Amino acid sequence: MKVLSKLILSLATLSCLSLSVSAQQFVSNSRASTLPPVSNISTLYSNDPVAHTLCLIDGREGGVFQEGEARNRCSHIDFDTYKLGNLTVGIQGGEAGAIVDLGSWRDLRTNQAFPQIRFIEGKVLMVQDPRFGKPEELTAAAQLFQPSKSLASVEALPGHIYLARITDRHNKDFQILVKLLVLTAKPGESVTFRWELL
Repeated sequence: MKVLSKLILSLATLSCLSLSVSAQQFVSNSRASTLPPVSNISTLYSNDPVAHTLCLIDGREGGVFQEGEARNRCSHIDFDTYKLGNLTVGIQGGEAGAIVDLGSWRDLRTNQAFPQIRFIEGKVLMVQDPRFGKPEELTAAAQLFQPSKSLASVEALPGHIYLARITDRHNKDFQILVKLLVLTAKPGESVTFRWELL
């Protein structure tokens, strides 16, 4: 009975993840994700065995306790495990990632930088006024579309905006593109950031 319940739980988990992953696939020129662009705030805790990572598909902690062990459930971004004070992507299975620090809103010359970053027609743009102004291409974002690697990492700095892209070498259609705004970061403790899928 115990084996059967474990099998059912595993199949249900795989089924949910495959449905969620297919919703993240790169299917449009106007957005990198088919999910709505909902803005979320998440905190990752360095010393928590399941909450030091985040699943960008459902917005929940990346780990799970199962049979008395902390195991990976769905982890796309990590804080502190691979390098103290850093956000790391490309951390599970066949996934690879790239992460770019765009700097603070001062570097981007507008305090509205985070909401203005969009993915349009295959490019990451900052759209200051869609009715009048010309969108500005964020040239640093081009690094995201170079060959990515496992364990791509960057220091988490409060007030900085980041772009991250995650792909899977086993599934060429899989892609997650996300923007993050770090609110607080304390190496060895936690990081809190606002994030939104592009």
